[in-house]
Amino acid sequence: MNLTSLSYFVQVATEGNLTRVADKLFISQPTLSRHIKELETELGRKLFIRQSHTLKLSKDGQIFLPEAVKVLEAADKLTHIFDSSPTVTSPVEYIRIGYLENFDLQKMYATLSAYKQINQHIEMIFTPDNPTNLTKGLEAGTYDLIFSLLPYVNRKAQFKKVAFIENHLQIALPADHPLSKYSVLSFDKLANETFILLDRDKSPIIVDYVLNKGLENGFNLTANYYVKSLGQGLSMTALGNGLSFLYSAMNQGDLASKYNIKIADLTDVDEAQDIYLAINTQNKNATVKQLFKYLRQIAVKE
Repeated sequence: MNLTSLSYFVQVATEGNLTRVADKLFISQPTLSRHIKELETELGRKLFIRQSHTLKLSKDGQIFLPEAVKVLEAADKLTHIFDSSPTVTSPVEYIRIGYLENFDLQKMYATLSAYKQINQHIEMIFTPDNPTNLTKGLEAGTYDLIFSLLPYVNRKAQFKKVAFIENHLQIALPADHPLSKYSVLSFDKLANETFILLDRDKSPIIVDYVLNKGLENGFNLTANYYVKSLGQGLSMTALGNGLSFLYSAMNQGDLASKYNIKIADLTDVDEAQDIYLAINTQNKNATVKQLFKYLRQIAVKE
């Protein structure tokens, strides 16, 4: 095991993207990939879960990361141990941030980027995850901060939270659907439809919520398919296989044209679905608390 591979691993874990890290290091992506693969082979563990455009730390990767950081910091200290006038630098601190998959979180990135400009000793590790895992991760200490849906963070007394992004439920329809001429729909208008839902293990509260909304309006909401991603659901909606639920914060304004569908707001959805920033009050890390305070002030001002 060499320090170069450890350094590459930490930087990829922080960025979550091989291309960006390779560009920063002025090396080729295949070279970077080889270092990561050799490290995984040496450890006998998968450190990353490969996704379409990003890398997400595996459970073994999450365990390995803080230890790798300690080794690199110790090596740096040894490098300067005989310096006659050592410069005092702040040790790098890593903050683990979990956020919602499939959502447009440009505000989150912009705010955290601005914070990092004035706190350059902080590195942020971003991990996309589903709402259930975000809650579990914040509770277990896998994440220091999360950006998740209110129903998922509202049920934990030890979580401190603040509204960050407005968000509400919408419905996606085929472009030629009789209801596609409406930009706003009430839930009872969906009584004769069939639906495409996200797998319940990814979003159980939301699945249960829409099923209950159907019952409140006098019908059993029937799912033709359960899917693993928003894109899969919208593609199937475009083909006429059913209607899909989505959130306004998932849509940058291009989903309707991209999938050739129509998207309408649902008017009588009574459970708040805004995206909240949350911290576990049992987290004693002063740096994490300081970042939460900063983000809370930004959210309140807006």
